[in-house]
Amino acid sequence: MNESKITTRYAKAIFQLAQENNLLGRIKEDFDLIKQILDLDEFEDLIKSPIIPVSQKQAAITDVFKAKVHEYTLDFLLLVTENKREAYLKLMIMDFYQLYKKALGITEVHLTTAIDLDKKQKQQFIDILKKALNTQIDLNQKTDPQIIGGFILRVEDKLLDMSVASQLKQIKKELTK
Repeated sequence: MNESKITTRYAKAIFQLAQENNLLGRIKEDFDLIKQILDLDEFEDLIKSPIIPVSQKQAAITDVFKAKVHEYTLDFLLLVTENKREAYLKLMIMDFYQLYKKALGITEVHLTTAIDLDKKQKQQFIDILKKALNTQIDLNQKTDPQIIGGFILRVEDKLLDMSVASQLKQIKKELTK
């Protein structure tokens, strides 16, 4: 089975369970914590290690998370480990986040600029997009000096490239015809 199908199935399962029990916010907070802990190399190495037996991994997960996460989240982690899918855990969490945002009507937007934007500029982008798309906006901004100026905006599967670098390439293409 391919990686995408695996992660999507697990993410949908925990999402539906959370939604049915009105625990979406709580499970999302649990996943925020789990993601932070998975970002620690030692813990991720422990979880992904093929040498460490499942029982030891489950004991470590229980020790670390039992008092910190909802029982559904803990059961989910133990099931993922039991089924030897722990290598996909970060991707499962990312898939859950996508489902969560979709359920709450939040659109993820990626904005690339040549320089870092201040809070006021970011808020202006958010306000314009919120009005244009009629949805809540989750703005992820990154800087890339290679675009020289302007911006590149990606909303779902749509891309708007208003960068100076792109415009210069277009001019060069027109002049070399």
